[in-house]
Amino acid sequence: MTAEVTSGLRSVAKNNSAVDRVTAEIRRGVLNGTLKAGSSFSIVDLSVQLGVSHIPVREALRRLETQGLITLRPGRSAIVNPLDRDELRSIYRLRKLIECDLAARACLDLTSADLDLAERLLMDYTHAETDADELWELHKQFHLTLLRPALTEWDLRLLEQLWHACDRYTRIVFETYQVGQEERRRREMTHRLLLDAARSGSPAELKLAVNEHLAENELACLEWMAALPPTP
Repeated sequence: MTAEVTSGLRSVAKNNSAVDRVTAEIRRGVLNGTLKAGSSFSIVDLSVQLGVSHIPVREALRRLETQGLITLRPGRSAIVNPLDRDELRSIYRLRKLIECDLAARACLDLTSADLDLAERLLMDYTHAETDADELWELHKQFHLTLLRPALTEWDLRLLEQLWHACDRYTRIVFETYQVGQEERRRREMTHRLLLDAARSGSPAELKLAVNEHLAENELACLEWMAALPPTP
């Protein structure tokens, strides 16, 4: 069973920063469903699959445990944390509190260069032909650009933590859609509302747009989870 769980992961033996690369690869497996929610796996098997010793694997799993993705078990095993509606609601409650406040405070300090960068990122996100990981990075940078004037180091740390926890829900949900022209137009329209609000120069308008954007994503995730078959 463990071999089946890890069979979709790629070897990272030749990378220089083993812990960082192992972390990224296991996280990719959780986010794309290769390592399914609720599944358990052996650290030894995972080390063999990735082509590294158990030391960077264990350190990577500790990092992912702090992000809420993995739970380490006694011995040499771990479990992918199950999807949980209450956890999702908590994540979005915190995201709304933090991101809406940041958006309002950043709005008046956004420059034309910031807005032009956000425009380019939006175009790349909704039109580029690239892999899912790159698209999600473009998506993240778009949102960061609109918040950056107000971001402190601690704001960014908290956001990274919340986004890591949220990604396992949003990526699974939105990657179930075929990214054809209709879906690309929908994504562009949804994010252009944020950019237009930022261009308005109104903190209240941008704060409201961010809140509505997050609320729509939360609802989409909750509806998707409600349609899942009961967990045995």
